[in-house]
Order: sequence, then structure tokens, then C-alpha cells
Amino acid sequence: MSTLSLNLTARRESLGLNIPQIHAALTLRGVSVAESTVYGWFNGSRGVRKMEHLKALCEVLQTDLNSLTGDEVEVAEGPLPASIVRELAGLSEVQQQAVLATIKAMKTG
Repeated sequence: MSTLSLNLTARRESLGLNIPQIHAALTLRGVSVAESTVYGWFNGSRGVRKMEHLKALCEVLQTDLNSLTGDEVEVAEGPLPASIVRELAGLSEVQQQAVLATIKAMKTG
């Protein structure tokens, strides 16, 4: 599980909320996603793809983005960086570190 999904779950549990309640609160805030998508955000099988969804999630969970992400957020801009981030998300932590090491080696070499 990612830091985000772990922190989402911890915050949800601390507030005593279940996924259907969170889904309903998000719907009231104009977030139109399936309940299964919200389950995916919390179990780590799906990422939150839209910033407005993440902001609404922070409102529902009465928290802020830094608390949920553990300060590990970097915004990717443009189509190329966003596609790289999507591809990296499908790799294991070890694979991600190997890709990062390769990129760093290419920059110094």
C-alpha cells in the first residue's frame, strides 16, 4: 500500500467513517465517481487522478494534503511527466528505485 492509501485509511478509521459514507460525502461535494473507485483509493489499487477529488477527500476527512501524503507529493506537469508517473506507479518500490538510480546515473554520466 502507498503512503497515501495508508494515511487515508488511518484518517477514515479515526473519524469512524466507512467507505459508503465517504462516497456519499464526496458526491455531495460534486465528486462523481463510483463507490468502487473510492474503495480503490483506500486500498491502494487506484490512484486519485484529479486534484479536485483529492481536495474534496481532504475536506471529507477533515485533513490536509500534506498530512495524507506525508509530504511526498510532487506535481507532474505536461503529458510526458504525467505518463512517466503513471508508468512508475505500476512498478514495485525496488523497480522504482532502480529506474531512479538509472536516471541519476544518466544525468551524471
